[in-house]
Amino acid sequence: MFSPRPGARRDPVQGHELHPVESALVAITAVHLCLLPWCLGGMHLWTQLASLALSLVGFTVSLAPRRVRVDTITGTAVQQPLSRLVRFPLFWLGLPLLAYVAIQGLNPAWTFATDRDSWWLVPVNYVPWLPSGVAGPLERASPWRCLAVYGSLWLLTCSVWAGLFRRQSLRTLFSVLVANAFLLSMVGILEQLTASQKILWFYTPSNDSFVSTFIYRNHAGPFFNMMVALSVGLGWWHLQRERRAVERRGPSILYSFLAAFIGVMVLFSYSRISIIVLLIFTATAAFALTLGISSGSETRRDRRALAPGAIALLVFIGVGLATLRSDKLWKRFEGAVADPVASIHDRAVVRAAADDMLADRWLLGWGAGSFRYCFPLYAQRYPEIYSLPSGWRKYWEHAHDDLIEFPIELGLAGMLPVLGMLGFVGWRLWRARFWRNAIALSAVLGCALIFAHASVDFVFQNPAVLFTWSFLLLGALRWSELDPPLGRRLALAARWPQGPTAP
Repeated sequence: MFSPRPGARRDPVQGHELHPVESALVAITAVHLCLLPWCLGGMHLWTQLASLALSLVGFTVSLAPRRVRVDTITGTAVQQPLSRLVRFPLFWLGLPLLAYVAIQGLNPAWTFATDRDSWWLVPVNYVPWLPSGVAGPLERASPWRCLAVYGSLWLLTCSVWAGLFRRQSLRTLFSVLVANAFLLSMVGILEQLTASQKILWFYTPSNDSFVSTFIYRNHAGPFFNMMVALSVGLGWWHLQRERRAVERRGPSILYSFLAAFIGVMVLFSYSRISIIVLLIFTATAAFALTLGISSGSETRRDRRALAPGAIALLVFIGVGLATLRSDKLWKRFEGAVADPVASIHDRAVVRAAADDMLADRWLLGWGAGSFRYCFPLYAQRYPEIYSLPSGWRKYWEHAHDDLIEFPIELGLAGMLPVLGMLGFVGWRLWRARFWRNAIALSAVLGCALIFAHASVDFVFQNPAVLFTWSFLLLGALRWSELDPPLGRRLALAARWPQGPTAP
């Protein structure tokens, strides 16, 4: 890690060396989260099964019995990983959700049938008072495939919560994710410079709107936006440590330029909503930076320390303005600017059909992964769906609105555990005052903007985006608890000068 300056003030609370089991868990989690975007965003069945296998391994390792000395930041004794897991609400909320999806798979109301030219659904006998679904092929979509994705995500979050006890573990994972995003950005930019028609110059994607290793631009944009937010948070956190003379100058400069470089990749994705999200985040970061520079409490030396962030921001704005002048990007926005009503008309019509679909089975849902099979029953009520400017899209696999597609598939009964999970994380973040921590604040802001993006696109149908978003949100919670504000840390250090004893 980064070394402190000679003669620097000691950090109020220092962590112990990582236990070998925790180090192994960090490595497994890093490999898992980094491989998903490289494997075409995890959109194919084989990548989702590999993800499930990695989650199982990580979960098993996280529960290995070990005696953790102490939570060195909060000064409170910690328990064994298994004890921590059974007190984790997301563990218990995930069990009924997975059981619910399994029941949908075991109780199909329709089966998928096909011939050489078309496909259709065949009604079958089922138990109507139980959740039901569509018995579709695994290679397309089915409750069992969704169960593999949701189960993998559940195992990942449980292993992170139960198995990671040190700030160093989370900081390592955060840094690896940013470095991985930087490599992905380099690949994406090189693909555009070489006018490649294939992902990684050898794989032919299902459409021509791929970006880097993502098949769809509106999946790549949210992923890179989250990495921009994480880079900004890490740079901000290191800057605070540099100003307290806890570590040498340098990490904040590195993360500032990484944030700018990855932000350029968002612009080159040509995803309109992603670019708008990036501009909102950039405006917020610029406001915070200006506030820090103009604050009367800052010394001249402190203001100079903010210069790297300001330079990185100016470089990003300069490259961004040059990109915005490109014909390709302007064409992406031209229709929306010329006729904003028409540009969203197709999504509005599809949303009306999706609302009808939700109203008919709002309690138990249509079944995980069933939207693409059942939506044509409602699309035919709106013939204009097939004569829209994007009329080539005769078959809608997703609603382009995750905030309605998940309720359509899971129903109110299936969404209750999901809402409980989000409520728990939000409540704990509020209790930890996440806004007082640079990394937590930046990560939560980035996740909130991606959540807003999900209301107009199917960003969470991509496992790489869904897993990274979930990890960042949970990581922000753990980080805000393990890295409290300086005043509280000094108080804890005074209370436990040698650190509390292990239980």
